Amino acid sequence: MNGPVNLRKPVWLWLGLCVAILAPRAYLAVHDQGVIWADEIFQTLEQGHRLAFGYGLVPWEYQSGARSWLLPGVIGGFMKLLAKLGLDQGLGLVVGTKLLFAVGAAATFYPMLRLAHGMGGAAASLLLGIAAIAFPASLLYSSRALAEVACAPLITWSLWILWPCGLASRSLAQGPDAKTGAARATAWRLLVAGVLFGLATVLRCQNGALLAALVLIVLARCRLRAAITLAAGGFAALLLGGLLDWVTWGKPFQSTIEYLRFNLIEKGSELWGVSSRSFYLQTMLATNGLALLALVLGFLAGLARTWPVALLTLLFLAIHSLFPHKELRFLYPALPLFLTCAAVGLAVLIEKLPLLRARPAASAAVLGLVLLAAFGLRARRVTFEDIGQGLQIPGEISPPTTSVWGCLDEQNRLLAEVGRRADLCGLVMPNVNGYWTGGYSYLHRRVPLLWWPGLDVANYALLIPGQKLADGRYKMVAQAGGYALLRRDGPCRPVRGPLGSYGRLIPAGVP
Repeated sequence: MNGPVNLRKPVWLWLGLCVAILAPRAYLAVHDQGVIWADEIFQTLEQGHRLAFGYGLVPWEYQSGARSWLLPGVIGGFMKLLAKLGLDQGLGLVVGTKLLFAVGAAATFYPMLRLAHGMGGAAASLLLGIAAIAFPASLLYSSRALAEVACAPLITWSLWILWPCGLASRSLAQGPDAKTGAARATAWRLLVAGVLFGLATVLRCQNGALLAALVLIVLARCRLRAAITLAAGGFAALLLGGLLDWVTWGKPFQSTIEYLRFNLIEKGSELWGVSSRSFYLQTMLATNGLALLALVLGFLAGLARTWPVALLTLLFLAIHSLFPHKELRFLYPALPLFLTCAAVGLAVLIEKLPLLRARPAASAAVLGLVLLAAFGLRARRVTFEDIGQGLQIPGEISPPTTSVWGCLDEQNRLLAEVGRRADLCGLVMPNVNGYWTGGYSYLHRRVPLLWWPGLDVANYALLIPGQKLADGRYKMVAQAGGYALLRRDGPCRPVRGPLGSYGRLIPAGVP
């Protein structure tokens, strides 16, 4: 593959694009306290909160040991740090943690901007950075505390580290930036890349397939020792994950074994829905709009340069398409890879068009702004139907909103507000599905949180839109978007027996 590649390193351009990518994600971290899927609360924030402060709601995964404590451990440590710095309110702790995820989401693109520059020059970097700002499927999840969001930067930084050894196409590996490739691809680089990919696999075991594919690519394009070193780094991280399970769950690799048993043998994930093989193609188009087709064209046009990264992207899509239960968020770790390949391919097309190749960077900027406008307009209108998810909440209007933005935001903000009230001794949310609340992460008070009408053991009640409370002792003290917070005078009666639960969600550490 011939064609000039701009080998200068515009670091400030890459950093500026990362700041632009961060801006809408940071805004959403602060202003959108809604919920798309319960996992963003109860598998991450709530368990981190429980680890940091000793109380929280426990889903079935953290009763049976089907999840690693790696991510909740990081979140818990960060929440504890925020509390020591004086940010000791539920809303502040959650917003601070979501900002951490938003920063990680933006940092995910820095190595991909460098890879895009190496494969397609400044035009590819510009296209990638501008398109990524508002790409709906990425923007939607990037400020949410999900394992998919946490593992994405581990994957992209690992690929950048491996760039000199196996990921650059043969023609691009001949330039000055790659002449020292063999020297740069030292053992420590391979080990670090393997460790990062291994940690991503601990967070989500599906990433293990990408690690195996990477080892084969390095084996085919470099040497056996390099592939062994990369595999050793991945194995070391997996071993550390197994040891963490041993310490926290009492058995090595407990979370992986239990997760695979539940999903592959018992097919438990199918309880949350079964979708066709074309689910991801349909939801990607519905979520991102017709502008996605331009990226698909670029993805195909750039395969001669991007094929190692494109291969990983397609492998990721193929593996997830095999499983009956599908959610659009599962593809999140592969989206930066897809956008990178698409940007390089569009840059290749610009090189081939006489009217554009004279000023490739300017042409790329204009095309990127067109994509940004198209994706920005589409992002505002994304619905739960677009992402292929029905939001059925027993006891509540279903869904509370068709939009994926701000769903249950008002409820979680009221949870945080009641948690700040000094006289709170118990909160009841009558007949509400506990999985569709912000839990103790937002409440941040060690008091009973009940789903049944235990009006004598609580002095506050949070009602969903349209819900009424017959007990005349309760008076409204706050309201937001149809949700109402009520209060009664007097103390709370001690709880007798269990606090109550919703399904397999139980409280822990609450007196």
